[in-house]
Amino acid sequence: MLLDPPGWHRLWKTGLPHWPYVQAVDHALTDRGIPPGIVRADIALRPYHRTDCRDRAYMLLAWDVSRTGARGGVQLRWDDEAGWSYAKLGLRTDDVLLEALITALHRVFAAPDDVADVAYGLVSSWRTPQGEYGAEWDGAPQARTAIDELRRLRSNVG
Repeated sequence: MLLDPPGWHRLWKTGLPHWPYVQAVDHALTDRGIPPGIVRADIALRPYHRTDCRDRAYMLLAWDVSRTGARGGVQLRWDDEAGWSYAKLGLRTDDVLLEALITALHRVFAAPDDVADVAYGLVSSWRTPQGEYGAEWDGAPQARTAIDELRRLRSNVG
């Protein structure tokens, strides 16, 4: 289970606006028996979208090869605009073999139990996400509002 992060920014004293979602996903993964080995969460510019200057809230969850039932590791990535994607990794964490959006998770703030279902298939057998998951996390409206407020505060400072 994740610990609460320290206040990370002078403008946002309450912490990351999407931290409750990070915690909910982590809790669902832990309940499923597959806690990630690496969890990263922050708000930053997405480096591979150089034309898009908006900050994105993001989360990165990773399992190296020692934690999977496959030939390599797995990463799940989330951001507040694109939603969920995954990457199948080689033996080294920088060796990306395949990247794709998780189209089965139809919501940006997909229900944490649905995320855990998809993650279980990827982590246990590298099984590509299938099925249809349309539920949204209950806290999504509050998280969206908090992310928008942080963006507003950051744009007023810059």
